[in-house]
Amino acid sequence: MNLNLFISKKVKGSGLSSVSNAIACVSVAISIGVIIIAIAVASGFKSEIGRRAVGFSGEIMLLAPGTDYMNDTYPFNADLSYLDDIRAVEGVRNIAEVAYKPGMLKSDTDVHGALFKGVDSTYNFDFFAEHIVEGSLPDFSGNKMSDRILISKRLARMLGYGTGDNITVYFIGDDVKLRRFSIAGLYDIQLEDLDERLIIADIRQIRRLSGWQEHESSCVEIFLDGEGRRGSERQRDRIYEQTGLVIMTKDMPEDAPVAVQKVDDVFSTVFDWLALLDLNVLVVMALMIAVAGFNMISGLLIILFERISMIGLLKSLGMRTADICKVFIYRGGAIVLKGMIWGNIIAIALMLIQQYVHVVKLDPSNYFVNFVPVDLRLTDIIAVDIISFALMLLIMIIPSLFIARVSPDKTIKVS
Repeated sequence: MNLNLFISKKVKGSGLSSVSNAIACVSVAISIGVIIIAIAVASGFKSEIGRRAVGFSGEIMLLAPGTDYMNDTYPFNADLSYLDDIRAVEGVRNIAEVAYKPGMLKSDTDVHGALFKGVDSTYNFDFFAEHIVEGSLPDFSGNKMSDRILISKRLARMLGYGTGDNITVYFIGDDVKLRRFSIAGLYDIQLEDLDERLIIADIRQIRRLSGWQEHESSCVEIFLDGEGRRGSERQRDRIYEQTGLVIMTKDMPEDAPVAVQKVDDVFSTVFDWLALLDLNVLVVMALMIAVAGFNMISGLLIILFERISMIGLLKSLGMRTADICKVFIYRGGAIVLKGMIWGNIIAIALMLIQQYVHVVKLDPSNYFVNFVPVDLRLTDIIAVDIISFALMLLIMIIPSLFIARVSPDKTIKVS
């Protein structure tokens, strides 16, 4: 049996050291729990909000150079010869032509600006189907142009409309055009800027209102596998580069000039805010490790002072200083390990409750979601445990250096 480990098991704190060890163990448990919760919450925000942002607009857009993806003035000819080559790129899930048109909605008492997004039957409605709260998705597959629309629950409440109601819309350009639409369903996604004004309509309606021909669009949206979840940034960058390469190599003279844009640029404010969460997590980790490390140093020093005569005796028997240090590091490691186990149990339990019950609520106007999202992954927990344990062991080397200063003749006399 390992002698250092055997002796460390016999080193039991008493009195003040027992209390100090308990405080150190609780400190480690709280620190590890807070770190795991911080990582899970930050990852949850990045995953959930990123998924909602790309659900609105796709992750990559093709558009006319010098225009915005919501451009409604200069049509982009989306009849591109290389679209099938882009569809063949690994990770591309769907490609759809989109046309935007601003309009004014009128109710009995109010007028509200809105942005109509025209799509066709090839558009992937999975994202909106997941967040629909009333009614059904509009069907644009018929030969006849549809007047059915999908609007947000928030916008419907602002104007006093519900599913099945008819709504009057004014489109203002060189002249004012009036159209009446029927509300097929309500969605609730809680990205306030778009939730309050985005309306899904038949792209044929938008093209007709804008005087555009078939395949003339505001942009082409490319949806990818993963739907903006954690880790999708690398895939988005890869497909963005591959899309540019396809355009460079497959572009034909009859193809319209095209620019490629990522969703990160479209919703730059949202994605910059999400990027700051990583810094916040690093700050929390550093503070928690520092607090736990300080308590571990205090606990070990108290044990060392209580066992100073034992240290002198072991030295007089010929035990090396390095081996004596290992005895107390093993003892400290046991305290850390116990605290980590409890920290893991508490953090995982709290995160599972939040994930399925949504106990902690948020204001979606400030946080884009109405509850604290969590993304709990086993790999994150294992990484936190391994890194934290290693750092704690390194920190415990500091008090163990005190052992080298212990003189056997003085400590044995004291005992």
